[in-house]
Amino acid sequence: MDANALSDTCLPTILLIDDEQDLLVAWALLLELEGFHVVTSGEARKGVELAHLLHPALVITDLMMPGMNGVEVCLALKADPSLDDVPVILWSASPDIPANVLCECTLHKPVAPETLLASVDGLLRTAFDAQHRSPAR
Repeated sequence: MDANALSDTCLPTILLIDDEQDLLVAWALLLELEGFHVVTSGEARKGVELAHLLHPALVITDLMMPGMNGVEVCLALKADPSLDDVPVILWSASPDIPANVLCECTLHKPVAPETLLASVDGLLRTAFDAQHRSPAR
C-alpha cells in the first residue's frame, strides 16, 4: 500500500522504506497477508515524514538509499521523542551494516520471509509489552 492510500485501521501499521520498488511491493504484500497495514515509501526523507504523520508500530528501512541513508533514518526517528519508542529494522544487501546503529534489529538481504516475520513479531510483542506494563506502585 502506498503512502497515498492511508486509511484508519485497527491493524498494526508497518512503515517500509526502501528505494527498490519491486522489493517494496513484494514485502508489503507478504506483510499485508500476515495481517499488517503497510505503508511504503521509496524515499527515505518521505519515509521519515510519514513516520511523523502515522506513528507506525514498526519501521523497516534499507541502509543504502540516495539522499538519506538508513542510519540517518534511524537517527531521525530516535531523535524524536514521539517516535523514539518505535522499533526499527535496518536491512541491507551490504555485508557491512555499521555497528552501534540506533535500531532494534539488523538483517542482511536477501532475507528469508520467516526471518523477517519472526523479527517483526518479536519486536512488536516487545513494544506492546513495554507500552502496557503497569507502573510499579
